Amino acid sequence: MKLSWKLFFLTTPIFILFLTLTGSWVIQDSFQRSLQQEIGRCLAENQLFQNSYELTRHNLSKKQLAKVSVDWLVESFYQHDGKKGTNTRIYDESGSVLYQDTGMQVEHNIRESLTPENNTGYELVKWHDKMYLVVMSATSFSQYIETTADISELFTSRSEMYARYQTAMLFVCLAAGGLILLVIFAVMKNVKKLSTAVRSFAGGQYGVRAQVKSHDEIGALAADFNWMADAMSVQMEKLQSEVERQEEFTSAFAHELKTPLTSIIGYADTLRQMELSREETDMCANYIYHQGKRLQSLSYKLLELMMAGRQDFQQKEIPVQEFLQEVGAAVAPALEEKGILLEIQAQKGVIYGDRDLLSTVFINFIDNARKASESGQHIWVKGFVNGAGYIITVEDEGRGIPQESLSRITEAFYMADKSRARKEGGAGLGLALCRKILEVHRALWKIESEQGRGTKITVCLRNTQMKWQEQRRRRRKDVG
Repeated sequence: MKLSWKLFFLTTPIFILFLTLTGSWVIQDSFQRSLQQEIGRCLAENQLFQNSYELTRHNLSKKQLAKVSVDWLVESFYQHDGKKGTNTRIYDESGSVLYQDTGMQVEHNIRESLTPENNTGYELVKWHDKMYLVVMSATSFSQYIETTADISELFTSRSEMYARYQTAMLFVCLAAGGLILLVIFAVMKNVKKLSTAVRSFAGGQYGVRAQVKSHDEIGALAADFNWMADAMSVQMEKLQSEVERQEEFTSAFAHELKTPLTSIIGYADTLRQMELSREETDMCANYIYHQGKRLQSLSYKLLELMMAGRQDFQQKEIPVQEFLQEVGAAVAPALEEKGILLEIQAQKGVIYGDRDLLSTVFINFIDNARKASESGQHIWVKGFVNGAGYIITVEDEGRGIPQESLSRITEAFYMADKSRARKEGGAGLGLALCRKILEVHRALWKIESEQGRGTKITVCLRNTQMKWQEQRRRRRKDVG
């Protein structure tokens, strides 16, 4: 079924239902108002009859009351008021009829509901296909006055109003249905235009755009389609360059694995070429073993970090002095080969995070400092406690970074000096990885640099453990 007919069959019943409920409510409300007015009138008449009846009795002495009948009492105040009785009965306490001017025998249960506090009641009764309103009140001398009024005309009038309304609603619904169809078909004309454009685009005509000019949701949808078509055209043009970027990523990722491999090769070469004591041999083997294990763990973690954009990890306490000495040992062979001096000064303290990931960060920082430095220059790594955080700085006296490159230096594949980076074997991914790792650790960091005078990187890490729930909530918020 087409959308236009779905809309028609959805809106028309709702419209009919709305008219039906609204009309029924109006008619029923009018009927209830009329019925309440009739009830009020009948209650007033009954009360008036009761007051007249009781007043006539109170004006007679006991001897006079003994001589006159109830009929005489009723007729006397009727004559005095110039009124005639209308369907009235008077009962005594036992239920015997003392007076009546009607032959109707309408049964009801009003008397059982009367109380001293509420001595008047009424009931709607159907008798011989007619509706009657029966009102009964209790007098002060244990008699009951019943008045009956025929209100069938109210119910007949309501039925006639329903019938007239149904006839009128039939014509209104036919006219409204036709109008709804016209409106729907007018709106769906633009939908057909949009559908034609989509099919043409899917068929390979990438220059086709939806020619819909309206300010409603269909117009907005057509504009979105045109925007999507433009974006897809641009994206298709970038597919080839994206393939090249993937190749560059593979190269860059291999670069990130090079540093621990360099340490392994350096210590292995020392074992191979030099005669070492048992203690020195054990130290070299231990470095090789630990760097190999870190390389195994790091390869999986870095790959997941780059692919998923986040990294789940368990927080562990890391003694900073021991941690920085391990980082220094990992980069020592590369620094010695270039003749660069590394100085590490760190206060006693702890940080919380993933040891391998944080090692990757500071190894990258020191390795970048090495690449920017010349033989004989220094690299300083300092650490100190600062309130609820622990600050670690990596500072060199190398060539520095141009100011225009500082804002982009952490972008993936960005290289401030491409020729030098290619010569050193880099691919512009190291600082991008560092940024992601520090983000998942909720660390604060900044890069300060001046060309010709060196670069300083400052990192503030937590020295108190984050609650697991807070860490996960923040990480999800960042990903979202």
